[in-house]
Amino acid sequence: MASIFSSAPIGSNVPDDATLLAQRQTEVTANVFDVAEPGPGTVFTPAERVPRQKFGVVGTFPLGLKDLDALVYPSATKTQREALVEGIAFFTTPHLAIEGAGPIANQQMCLGCHLSSAEATPNSRVVRDVSNVSRAARSTPTNFKFTALDPATGGGRAADNLDAINNTGLTAAFTTFGDYNPAQNIFDPLDGVARGGASPRLGGFVQHTRFSIPECLPERIPTIAEDPNLPNIDPVTKLSSLGFRRGVVEFAGPPYIGRGLMEAIPTNDIRRFEDEGSDTQSIPSSLNNATIFACTGDCITGKTNTIPTPAAANITAGSAFAGGVGRFGLRANGVEILQFVAGGLQGEVGFTSILNRNEPTESPTNRGRPGCNDPYPDTLESHLSVPLSERNFLRMTAPPEFGDTLLAVLNNPTRSRPAQSSEGQVKRGAELFGIDLVAFSNRMIPGRFPGGGDGRDPNAINRNDSMVSCASCHIPVQRTGQSPATTTRDGAIVAQHLSYKWAPIFSDLLLHNVPQIDAERWASLPRDPLVVNRQYQPTLSKEQGAINAVGRSFATFDMPRNLAGDVFANGQAAAFGDEFRTPPLMGLGRMGPPFLHDARVYLSRLTVNTNPAGTVFTNSQVTNAPLVVRTLDDAIRAAIELHDLPAPDDSRTPAGGGCPVPPGGAVGNISYGPSPSSVICPPYNSDVSRTHRSDAKEVIRRYRSLSPADQQSIIEFLKEL
Repeated sequence: MASIFSSAPIGSNVPDDATLLAQRQTEVTANVFDVAEPGPGTVFTPAERVPRQKFGVVGTFPLGLKDLDALVYPSATKTQREALVEGIAFFTTPHLAIEGAGPIANQQMCLGCHLSSAEATPNSRVVRDVSNVSRAARSTPTNFKFTALDPATGGGRAADNLDAINNTGLTAAFTTFGDYNPAQNIFDPLDGVARGGASPRLGGFVQHTRFSIPECLPERIPTIAEDPNLPNIDPVTKLSSLGFRRGVVEFAGPPYIGRGLMEAIPTNDIRRFEDEGSDTQSIPSSLNNATIFACTGDCITGKTNTIPTPAAANITAGSAFAGGVGRFGLRANGVEILQFVAGGLQGEVGFTSILNRNEPTESPTNRGRPGCNDPYPDTLESHLSVPLSERNFLRMTAPPEFGDTLLAVLNNPTRSRPAQSSEGQVKRGAELFGIDLVAFSNRMIPGRFPGGGDGRDPNAINRNDSMVSCASCHIPVQRTGQSPATTTRDGAIVAQHLSYKWAPIFSDLLLHNVPQIDAERWASLPRDPLVVNRQYQPTLSKEQGAINAVGRSFATFDMPRNLAGDVFANGQAAAFGDEFRTPPLMGLGRMGPPFLHDARVYLSRLTVNTNPAGTVFTNSQVTNAPLVVRTLDDAIRAAIELHDLPAPDDSRTPAGGGCPVPPGGAVGNISYGPSPSSVICPPYNSDVSRTHRSDAKEVIRRYRSLSPADQQSIIEFLKEL
């Protein structure tokens, strides 16, 4: 097997490639990732959590054995930790072309997509050290007028400049593109392979902008003119005469927290919450108003994303990933963690391996360009020991301990507290979220679960009154079965920490409809950055950045309210462009923003005082008041708001606020039509509202009906995660 490798492939090769290939063939053929339900009488214990003040506090990269203390399950032995060193070292070490990296790449290392903590704002409670539990960084929106095509070179540009008006903007989110045919629900990644080879070879589906060889240019996004899928585009539908339209979507690296627990959730437990096409699993709520959206309950529907079974030949070659119910990825389009490890290894850093023997797709930008050549063509550049050790490292990354205030509540969940006290706020916030605090306490605090059971909801949802019902999608607790690692050599490393646990996932791992605005979704490029002056509004936040900012005006970058996008990474499976998986909330309060699939809700020390993110918010006292993201509280408030389109304006809309309609109803390449407010903030009884608001529309309506104090209580609770 050694003859197929480059002269110096990275990795220890321990165990060797033949051994690990055989392991892969066995685990995919047997599909150990289809986790069975635990049998009657199975005893569950709370998943271990890393002490909160220690979590994520690591040294400078590259990281090593000593840094694992801040990331992995506390009871992991020295031998178990040593088995993760190759994975954490690769993840956090910059790589060069001479090692096999690139030349087509987006980052020098996996950590390049997880640097958000380095931009944490002053006086914030979040982690400031960078590791796999950080997110993709963002300081501004991306300006695609500059990143999509550089006329001076014919290539593209990386989003590496802080000026988002006259330059590219600054982010580590990566750009994906391709052509989508809505009539046939077909995505063409423009890689020259898809659609039986009919796909044009235009370098898709990822725009690579940070090559490992200086002679290479950053890739451009293919122009409409050079794409044979897009002749004769209709100016209204944006569809070509062949039925395709261009899609361009940014995706941001998530915090890798608790992924081994997610991998071990029984498959049928995920299916159990599926209610596609109806809201039959709605939970009673004292805040429900069935007349507004004509739903029988919370309006939430959800579905699994079912991944096709791989071909036998691909399993034999080692390039297959398991089929079945997806649980990983922004669209739940991966059954197993390794699919995304391999995607980063090859697609972002540019190393080939047995998992993916192909270099990232060559684009027209660099085809035949002098000096832009792969030093190791037609060879494998990484041993399997690298991605499989990285998989175990990610499996073993534990959630952080809850905040002290939430722990105090969980230690006595039935005791009443003064409403304005810290414990009173967090308790109220958890109850509004829809949590049964006694059930949650029993499953999170060691030794609390009664030997004969507690007769409460196993997911810690309040089935009598879910109130706002956030917990209907962000399911607080999931149980795990036998970890898929158990049946392989990796079992001795990770399985004991992951099997038969109560895990605070805060996700159903299902796909849900997101808010849509056709003008933004159908555009051939994302909306140009838009600056909107907004005055900081008084809130009940106690964060210093909020108190000092009240009444000040900020030139905010307006956050677009459409979340749908018709680009599909790593395969589409059963997902549609208006569907995303519920993100887990583990570590939300410890790691902080940016939030959402493309990191659009950003909070960066580089722009917090100049060009912070902005939108509008609604509560029982105001409708569409200005929202400036200057604190963790603001970022959480914005992320909640963006779960749905804004409320329609009414008599409570303040001066300086209102539906976030761009001046003149258009921004550069996007026009919102003759009545922009009717598509951005559609009236609740309108056809647009019925078809374009999200699954969360009733939940967010309930949230917006809350008093400022109750909304702040939910935020205080979320900061304790």
